Parts: sequence; C-alpha cells; structure tokens
Amino acid sequence: MPYDISIKKVAFAGASGNLGSAVLKELLESKLFDITVLTRQSSSHTFPSEVKVVKVDFEDLESLTAALSGQDALVSTVASLAIPSQKLLIDAAVKAGVKRVIPSEFGSDLKNPETRTLPVYAAKVAIEEYLDSLAVKGALSYTLVYNGPFLDWGLRNGLYLNFKERKAEIYDGGDQLFSTSRLCTVGKAVRRILTHPRETSDRAVWVKDIDVSQNQLLELAKALTPGEKWEVNQVDTAALEKESLAQLQKNEVGPLAMTGFLKRAIFAPGYGNKFEHVHNSVLGITGISQNDVEELVASIFGRRT
Repeated sequence: MPYDISIKKVAFAGASGNLGSAVLKELLESKLFDITVLTRQSSSHTFPSEVKVVKVDFEDLESLTAALSGQDALVSTVASLAIPSQKLLIDAAVKAGVKRVIPSEFGSDLKNPETRTLPVYAAKVAIEEYLDSLAVKGALSYTLVYNGPFLDWGLRNGLYLNFKERKAEIYDGGDQLFSTSRLCTVGKAVRRILTHPRETSDRAVWVKDIDVSQNQLLELAKALTPGEKWEVNQVDTAALEKESLAQLQKNEVGPLAMTGFLKRAIFAPGYGNKFEHVHNSVLGITGISQNDVEELVASIFGRRT
C-alpha cells in the first residue's frame, strides 16, 4: 500500500460507545472528513445530521463490502466481545479498496511480551497479526493505538477506586505509575493518524495524557472527603491472574475471568503500562499536568466544600 495516501472518506464501526462517541465528536469537529457510520440493522441509535448512517450485516461480507466501497479509511472502536468480528470487516475493507484501517485496540501495550500473552488480549493480538500479514502483501495499511486505560472513564466507572462507597482495591502496592489517557485524547490521536498517514503507516503508536498511580488518585479522592474513613484493601495481581487462569481451565470464560488479566496488565510492574516513549508530538497530544488530574477528579466526584 503506497504511503502517500490521502484520507477524506472515513467509515466508522462502533461509533455509539463511550470511546466511539468521543472519537466521532473529534472527527466531526475537525470538519476534515466525510463520516459514514456502520450500524447493525436493529440499531436505533441516532447520530448527528452530518453523519451518513449505513445499516449493515456485520456477519455478511458482501453487505460490509458494499458499505465500505469508496471509503479511504476504516476506524473501529467496537467493544471487546466484538473484537473477533473485525476480521470479516477487514476482509471487506480489502475487497472494497480501503487504504487505512485503525482497529479497536485503544488500551494496554501489546508489544510488551508479558501483556501480549495474557488471554484477555488473544483476540486483539490475532487481529494485529492479521492486519500485519495483509500489509506485507500491500493489501492495506494499518495503525494500532495504545493509550493505556481511560482516565476519565475509569474514574467514573470504578476502575481505580469506588468513590461512592469510599472503598479502594489497591493493586501491587499502588505505587506503580501507569500511562493513562482521556477519551478526548484518543479522539485527537485518531484524527491526527488520519491526517498523517505516512508517519503512522503499518505500526503502533503510543499516546498518553499523564503517568499516575493508584495511590495518587486515592489521595486526591481522600482530599475531597475530609474526615471520612476509606476502606482500602491490598490486592496482589499475580493472585488475580492465577485465579483467572483457573477459571479458564474450567471453561468459565466471562468478564470476571478476564478482569484479573486486565488488572494485571494495567497495574503490575513489568507489563509495559508506563509508556517510556510516546508519539504525542507527531499526534498533537499535549498531555495534562498533576493539577489537571486534580481538577478532573474533583469535577467527576464533586469538589471539596
């Protein structure tokens, strides 16, 4: 696939989710792209008027190929359970002549060998390898985005601590710094990939807003609840991984089994969760400061009075 491609028409799968909505917002506000959102036949989700919506059968190659015809790029932010279904979507992209594919990665550093072998990422690794095999043949180009866990979404959904109940599970001591990004930052990264296809072709890019630790976030939360007691439990992620593996051996494959692997990747030392080298500059990501994190925590949980 030639590197000097120009991207104007962008097809989008998974645009109605938490991440998808943020990415779509960024692409629309840039006014640089003509966006076509692919949705299931049964979907009743509404999108902004400037978006073209095409209902497709995600299990039918011809349906997907027709929808992708004439598109320059395909962006996918589909949910975890739909990751394997991207293979057919990619086949359709090749058949339709799509130039660039950005698959649903947007998380941990899968170039880290410890993280890459965790069962929770098996489907993502398979998609990465499939894209690479197609790129070698010149069938398409791709970009993988690693941005760490979502900072704002994670705070709102109890990934780092349970503010409402004043509880926190602190993993592996809680001092491990991990790279994290807001949803809007990921949206900016995707926009810049589409406007910088040469610099981002057939590779992974790493982005982050800031490096933080669980203990830092806990202290910020405690500052908003002066005089209140927090229930803090120390958790060993190695034990969580062992429990998850035991569940898999019993064929108990589900969200609970996979959670242990995710927490291992996000919080444990040695899993590449603190990005030492990032592509923030080429992707126009400025990051945020510790004061910004404090403001974000306060805006989500309520300011101290």
